[in-house]
Amino acid sequence: MRKSNLERLRTELERRQGSALLVPRGTVLHIAPSNVDTIFVYSWFLSLLTGNRNIVRLSTKASVQTDLLVGAISKLLHDPVHESIAQRTLLVRYAPDDQVTARFSAACDVRAIWGGNATVEQIRKIPLSPTASEVAFSNKYSLALIDVAAWHAADVRQKESWVDAFYNDAYWFDQMACSSPRLVLWVGNEASARDAASDFWPRLEKRVAAKQERFADADYVNKLVVEDMMAVEAEVVVPTTASNDLVRVWLDRPALHDQLHCGAGLFFEAALPDLNALRPLLSRTVQTVSYAGFDQHTLRVFVAEVPLAGIDRIVPFGRALDFAPVWDGFDLLRVFMREITVT
Repeated sequence: MRKSNLERLRTELERRQGSALLVPRGTVLHIAPSNVDTIFVYSWFLSLLTGNRNIVRLSTKASVQTDLLVGAISKLLHDPVHESIAQRTLLVRYAPDDQVTARFSAACDVRAIWGGNATVEQIRKIPLSPTASEVAFSNKYSLALIDVAAWHAADVRQKESWVDAFYNDAYWFDQMACSSPRLVLWVGNEASARDAASDFWPRLEKRVAAKQERFADADYVNKLVVEDMMAVEAEVVVPTTASNDLVRVWLDRPALHDQLHCGAGLFFEAALPDLNALRPLLSRTVQTVSYAGFDQHTLRVFVAEVPLAGIDRIVPFGRALDFAPVWDGFDLLRVFMREITVT
């Protein structure tokens, strides 16, 4: 939302737009998620920038961050300078009620659903106008790639930088953001991968001990339950860690196990011989791949060689939580606009 970034977005959109005539779609209904309490601002803001009227349904889950943001937005909208924006902005909060959502849905031209699979399925039961469109952001699973050779070759400063960046990716939002890494894949020789892991995790444990607030009691119990379930269902090793704020589960056979993951500092990990071994693991549920030790060219070649079953974005460590107008493969600036042809 910084002015410099807005100018960059404008320039990039104008470059891609060319001579196309783009206009606002009209009214956009945003269904905000409960796990990441800032997403509603990004969705609203991008739609606002493209000229739409906006109805934002906020989560009923208590959130200090949401309250602070709503308070700041309300203060600005009461300023006469921003009257035109206030007239096309409605922030609402109500317990799940299909009748209320149906009234809002009937009035919208675009419905943007941010939430888990259950939320998407429930909202999709509510009809839209025949001319309206919808974009949905359901449950996604993200992972991290670390080049084993690059880790061993890195100096202490580089390793510490990667660890700090990984901590930010994983522990903000208690690892429950769709883009937070939950599976860590070491790419290279397995013996070397285990050596690299034995160096990486103690460094991360120090960051966690210094920075992380205590999780809820239920989080600690849930992680123990997952460990036990994994031990029953798959060939795994659970290495000892300094505290239950960081739990590792080494998988002898790499797999997502996305339905079992509960967040809160739980990491599945495995070794892959090369990047191509990642392909069988992918599905449309894989959103973000964050990486350390790889170069962009190598990753672009990997993506371009064969169509991927999953992956919406690939970013270096420290950028997993960065929001962008292109999200889950959707260009939201274009989703919130329509094109008129004149010939």
